Amino acid sequence: MQGNVRKLFLPFLLSLTLMITLLVSVGFEATAQSGATETPTSSPEDRPNRNDPAVFYGEPAVATGDAEWTLGERTFESFYPNGFTFTIEASSSAGAIESATVVWSHAPRNITRRAAEFDEESGRFVATWPGIAEASIPPWVAVNYQWRFTDEAGNTYVSEWFTGEEYYITDEEWSRYESEDIIVFVEGTLPEETGQMTLDAMAAQRETYRQAWGSLLSNKPRAILFGSRDSWNRWRRGTENPNVIGQTSSEWGGIAQVVSRGGIEDLTYGTVLHEVGHLYQNEFAPSGFPAGTWWIEGNATFFELYQQYDYEQRVRDVAAAGQLPPLLDGSGPGATGRGPDGRGRFGYDVGYTFWKWIVMNYGLDAHRQIIEGVGRNRLRNEVLEEVLGMPIQEIESAWRVWLGASPTAPTLIPTPTIRIPPTVTPFGQ
Repeated sequence: MQGNVRKLFLPFLLSLTLMITLLVSVGFEATAQSGATETPTSSPEDRPNRNDPAVFYGEPAVATGDAEWTLGERTFESFYPNGFTFTIEASSSAGAIESATVVWSHAPRNITRRAAEFDEESGRFVATWPGIAEASIPPWVAVNYQWRFTDEAGNTYVSEWFTGEEYYITDEEWSRYESEDIIVFVEGTLPEETGQMTLDAMAAQRETYRQAWGSLLSNKPRAILFGSRDSWNRWRRGTENPNVIGQTSSEWGGIAQVVSRGGIEDLTYGTVLHEVGHLYQNEFAPSGFPAGTWWIEGNATFFELYQQYDYEQRVRDVAAAGQLPPLLDGSGPGATGRGPDGRGRFGYDVGYTFWKWIVMNYGLDAHRQIIEGVGRNRLRNEVLEEVLGMPIQEIESAWRVWLGASPTAPTLIPTPTIRIPPTVTPFGQ
């Protein structure tokens, strides 16, 4: 299952994305047409899946006007962490090219563009992105790109997508692993087995992901795994925060992580699976998972195969002490705040137990139905009542009793069911 393992020596960068602060152990914490013949509107199932790289990057070249366009040699060069440069030879039969732009994409549906200048000496159009001086983008993200031109007569040309480049590093030793589930880049300072362990963890969870979400991710994710703080900090702008050990982004289609005190098993069988869960949330229910809540982080935690400690037992202990707070009344506990036991990341753990209780009693199909409901921006509690077949108060009581708590929370005050708002950033802090 290990793909071609090859040593790569190159630099990396990272685009503007939302940050996921992973908390280490206990201490850290996306009408019928009128007329002579009625044409029904296509259903979502009939529309092309633009999260699929074959669809998004499969668009052909497009031209307007009557010019004949010629593209010559083109290049891509990475200077991690200081960006990358594109060059191309291009001409139009209708006259001089007045504007040239390169558009690049690290993952489907996400693009960045930069105007190019004509270099008289080389006879090429050149566009450069400065990397760390402008944004934080990790190394090894995909760089797929297309060129767009307008000549002096107003004719335009958009090239096909050129795929397969990566924001490579030349001054560090890295290894590349790939399976049907994931592409993994491992810094040379990490143990040799790290890459294969990541492939194995993703293979072990493949069918769980498929059943829980209805299908696998459209775009194969990337995991970029760092072995030291020094290498991790090279691509990050701003103040160094030792509590931040990872960042996940649908904009560049993957996760970047630095090994923490949890070690390699926690990194591969815990953190990677958790963060891939966030990528699923963003693709299948981007409006259904507000950042910073027990709902989003508990769901991602459910997919971990390695736990830093016994999350369920921690919540059972809180329940046994008569301190289990309301969950479904209002927004419930925050993800990273301290619980009644004085320990952090309570929302992660209490949220995990709720998702586990659902799957244990109703199966992964119930998880999928809930995702489909909240993904349409429906009320969370309304969806839970429909899928689980009982009023929200009974759902909360059944979950509480399963944990060993009283059926009713100590200070349960009924409030209106909240609506989960759309969020561009579906990841918790």
